[in-house]
Amino acid sequence: MKDNLSILTVNLSVMLVTSMFLISCDHSSRELKSKDLHERSGVQNTFFKLKNQDTVKVAYLGGSITAQSGWRVYSLKWFRENYPETTVVEINAAIGGTGSDFGVYRLQDHVLQYDSDLVFVEFAVNDASTNPETISQSMEGIIHQIWQQDPMIDICFIYTIKSDFIETYEKDSLPSSIATMEEIADYYQIPSINFGYKVLRRVNQGKLLFKGDEAAKDTIRVFSPDGVHPYPDSGHKIYEEVFIEAFNQMKTNSGNKIVPHKVPQPLTPDISTNTKMFSWTEIKNNRVLTPVIVGDDPEFKKFRNYFESVGVGEPGDSITIQFSGRSIGFYDLMGPGGGTVQLTLDGQPKKTFSRFDKYCTYWRISYKTVTGLRDTVHTAVFKVLDKSIDKKEILSERDNTMENEGEYVNRNWYLAKVLVDGDLIDNQE
Repeated sequence: MKDNLSILTVNLSVMLVTSMFLISCDHSSRELKSKDLHERSGVQNTFFKLKNQDTVKVAYLGGSITAQSGWRVYSLKWFRENYPETTVVEINAAIGGTGSDFGVYRLQDHVLQYDSDLVFVEFAVNDASTNPETISQSMEGIIHQIWQQDPMIDICFIYTIKSDFIETYEKDSLPSSIATMEEIADYYQIPSINFGYKVLRRVNQGKLLFKGDEAAKDTIRVFSPDGVHPYPDSGHKIYEEVFIEAFNQMKTNSGNKIVPHKVPQPLTPDISTNTKMFSWTEIKNNRVLTPVIVGDDPEFKKFRNYFESVGVGEPGDSITIQFSGRSIGFYDLMGPGGGTVQLTLDGQPKKTFSRFDKYCTYWRISYKTVTGLRDTVHTAVFKVLDKSIDKKEILSERDNTMENEGEYVNRNWYLAKVLVDGDLIDNQE
């Protein structure tokens, strides 16, 4: 009897330990998955519209990772395959090298004017070096502008990964940009999907190399060529897996009605809710700039989906802008022919902007803003300086050279739009 009792006791102990182990493993699994998706209020309105509307518009506001033919394309495919009776329209508002501090200015032009139903916001990587307060002002500004237009629009934050984030994740912490966005997402109950955790799990399991060239892909799956931009057929495929798992979960938990999102008081003072872009042609005395129609120019035609023309300022040219508000800036092109621009604000030299850097072997979209101004009337003067630039020396920082030195002779400014957190005043001749 004692032997049988002893055996029973041992068996119960083993069962208890085994059960505790399984519970622990299950909890760990759930915890890992919860890091991939923080569902919060989900995207219930989107799922209702996908089932009940003829057309649903999905906007992608982000940087170069979203601009790639990767998770954006794969997610659209998922929507269209799962809801074949609905026309899912893409609004591609992704611009490489841009963060939330520019996204909040271009939101109206690039997203809201198209009456979006769902807006993905992806700026974690490009905001990595941005001050948390600036991120908060911009991200909360994006949220408030979206829901002020239509509280039925769903928002979903997307977090991508780069090599600089790995050490922080391994310390069981979040990169500063994501930590800031998560605080905002919690406050507004916005769902967030973090693509990074599954990537790191694959790396730690020895199934994935985070960075490598095309040749390495023959022997092991490689996430990216540069530690930032995933390969479409490998890294972005992992992003796709996480996206599908997250959206299937949110779909399962989704209700069958439209629920307006509540817009609480902002967490951060002075959020950006009045940000706008104005074409350079709307600026008083813009005639000092030489117009270039981007669709007709072989160098600039790739930008024709963003603006019709740029105003080219040569050294000595200047424009004056009167505005009321808390910030001023510009949206321009940087490239081989770039120069230097000086901002004088309310009669005082404020800042000088170089429009040439070590990446300027090609033309790209760029922007600059000056924020934190008193909310009053200001006069801004932008002047193109007659300042020499050692372009060879600057390019050498990345081992770049001038293939055609003639392309680098100009020191001009290529202005597309003016950015204002406020309004232009007296902007007509």
